[in-house]
Amino acid sequence: MPRIIVQKPFLLGRTLINGTNLVSKSPNTFIKFNPHIKRQYSNYQYQRFNNQNGRSFSQLLFDPVGRKYLAIIFGGGSLFYFTHREEAPMSGRKRFIWIPRWLELKIGNHTYKTIIRETGNAILPEDHPMTKKVERIFTKIVEAAYKDPEVDKSLLDGIQWRIHVVNDPTQPPNAFVLPGGKVFVFGSILGICKNEDGLATVLSHEFAHQLARHTSENLSKAPIYAFISLLIYSVIGVNGLDNLLTDGLLRMPASRQMETEADYIGLMIMARACFNPSEAINLWKRMSEFEQKSHMNGRTLEFLSTHPASERRIHNMENWMAQANGIREESDCGSVNNYYRGFQDSLFGSSLPSIPIPSSPFPGF
Repeated sequence: MPRIIVQKPFLLGRTLINGTNLVSKSPNTFIKFNPHIKRQYSNYQYQRFNNQNGRSFSQLLFDPVGRKYLAIIFGGGSLFYFTHREEAPMSGRKRFIWIPRWLELKIGNHTYKTIIRETGNAILPEDHPMTKKVERIFTKIVEAAYKDPEVDKSLLDGIQWRIHVVNDPTQPPNAFVLPGGKVFVFGSILGICKNEDGLATVLSHEFAHQLARHTSENLSKAPIYAFISLLIYSVIGVNGLDNLLTDGLLRMPASRQMETEADYIGLMIMARACFNPSEAINLWKRMSEFEQKSHMNGRTLEFLSTHPASERRIHNMENWMAQANGIREESDCGSVNNYYRGFQDSLFGSSLPSIPIPSSPFPGF
C-alpha cells in the first residue's frame, strides 16, 4: 500500500523556478515547474571564427578531414542514442532517455524546495477537507498504477507522496506532480474540475507524466536541441531562426506527443481506479472553455501551454473510451467502489469544498 504524506506549510522566502533555472519574481507571480527544458539564445550571438586558420561548420562539410571527424561524432552519437532508448509504459512508445533516475529525483527535490518557498504561505493545512479529498483521490490513482501489469513498479517503490493544495486567488488554474512524488494542486483549478472524477482526470494526467518519466526525456533531449540549433545557425547564419525551426520542428511536436501520451496513460489509470473515464471528456471541454475566455482577457493558461488542441484531445479521448470502460469493468468497480465513495462522502461530501477561484467562469462546486 503506497504511503501518502501531506506536507505542512512552510513559511520561507519567495523564490521562483522556471525550468531548472532560479529567477526572481514578484510575490504575486508563479510559473509552473516546466520539465520541458528550453534553452534561449536570443541574448547570445554565435560568431564564426574570424582568424585566418579558422573554419566554419559549413566549411568542414567540404573538407575530407572535417567530414571524417563529423562522421565519428555522428556515429558515436547515434550509437549512444540507440543504446539509450526505452519503452514508455502502457503506450509502448520508444524514446531516448539517458538521465539517470537519481538525477531526476534530485532535480525534483530542488524544484520542490523552490516552489515551497514561493507558495508556502498559501498551502492549506494537512487536515483541511480539500487536502484530505485530494489525498484520497490521489491514493486511489497510485494504487491503480500498482495493479497495472504494464507499469514499472520500481518507479513507484520508495516514493513518499506529498499532497499540497495551494489556495492563492491570484494564481491561474494549475496542477502538477514533481519527480519524487510532490503533488501540487491550485485551488483555482477545482472549479473547472467540478467533481471528483474531474479532479481525478487532472491528477492522473499529471501522475502519468512522472510515470512515463517525461521530465527525464525532456532533459535528455535538451543537449540535442542545443546542438541542432547551433548546427542550423552555422549553416544559415540567421540569429533567432535556428530556435524558431528547432521549436517548430522538434520541441513543440515532442511536447504535444508527451501530453497525448499522458492523456492516454492517465485515462487508463483513472478507469482502473474506478473513476468515471467519460468525465475526462467533460473536464477538457470545460478546460477549453476556460482557456478561450482567458485568451479573451489577454491571459495564457500555463496548464495548457504545450498541450495539443482541445478538439484533438477530446477526439482522442472518445477513441480511447471503449478501452477505458473495459478496464473499469474488469476492475470490479461496482459495489466496492460505491461503498468506498459512500463512506468517504459521508465525511467530506460528494462535491469538492469551495475555494475562491480567480476569474473563473465556474464560480462554485
